[in-house]
Order: sequence, then structure tokens, then C-alpha cells
Amino acid sequence: MRDFFFSGWSKPLRRHLVGPLEVRLLRPADLEVLLAFAAERLSVSPTFLRRQLDARWGKESHERRGAAVGALDTKGRVHGFAWMDSYREEGLPLDGVWVRSLVVAPQARRMGVATQLVSRLLEEAHRQGEPHVRADVDEDNDASLRTFDGLGFRRASARLTEQTNEAWDAAGSTKRLIVLERDAAP
Repeated sequence: MRDFFFSGWSKPLRRHLVGPLEVRLLRPADLEVLLAFAAERLSVSPTFLRRQLDARWGKESHERRGAAVGALDTKGRVHGFAWMDSYREEGLPLDGVWVRSLVVAPQARRMGVATQLVSRLLEEAHRQGEPHVRADVDEDNDASLRTFDGLGFRRASARLTEQTNEAWDAAGSTKRLIVLERDAAP
């Protein structure tokens, strides 16, 4: 039953149950509902996410690049989230802005939400004058790899990929990452 509910066959039913979604930049007023979503769905802790977004939305936000976007229903519930920022914030020696998280709730998967979230981040990166956007994806995350591929992301150089994996290995990660990048401009 669970496989059916989250499959392509159930998309019309899920679309009806979820209702229309608005993909937009998130604001400070969205933080609490986002943190509730994060507690259930994200691999980063809600405390870490709060700290990152508080800094982004706080007094120093004019100095920071990046954005947080969400897919919200008409009742303000989050069904998807993506966030773009610099890894330098955590001391990783990786330049540029990166898609830091991309997650869609199971009931909204296979409905184009991930594509809309990343597209909105690309628009914002372009608006902020960022030349490129990068992403690091677990090598076994086929759904994310397809999403980024469909948006024109290409595999980064072997050197950047190795540098990224070395940085994450030093930070305690054990998964192998595929690094993707594309120009922020449309």
C-alpha cells in the first residue's frame, strides 16, 4: 500500500490531497513551520538550520549569499525545502554557493516540486550575481541526480569532486559524493 501511495500511479490522488503548492523564498515568519518540517525530514538538525537561517535573516544577512526556498500549501505547511549557501560558513574549504539541502515530503514527490525548488534557487543565485551553483549529492541518490541533470547540472571536474569528498571525509562523512555544477544564469 505504501509503495502505491508514493508511486507515479497515485500522483493525481496525491496532487488532490496536497493541493496547490507555492514555491517561494522563505522569510523569518516561516521559520517555525520549516523547523517542524526539518525535524521530520532533514538530515541536518533543526538547531543547526535555525542558526544558519537566523544569521541569514539577521542583521548580517546583507553580507551573506544564498537563499532558502520552500513549497508551501494553502495552509502554510511545508512540503519541500531547499537551501543554498556557502560551505565556508562551516569552515569547509569549498568556494561558491552550494545547494545545501533538498528534500520533498513523500506525499509531494514525483510532482515536480524538487525541480521547482532548485529552479527558484538558481533564479536567486543569478539575481545575487553568483556565477555558478554547485551541489554535492550522495552517489546512490538517483532521484536527486535526475533532478539536477534535468536542470542542466553537469558533473564537476575530478579535482573539485575529490576536494569536496576530502573535505567531507575530514568532517566525518563516510558517503561518496558526486559534485555537480552549472551556471546560475538561465
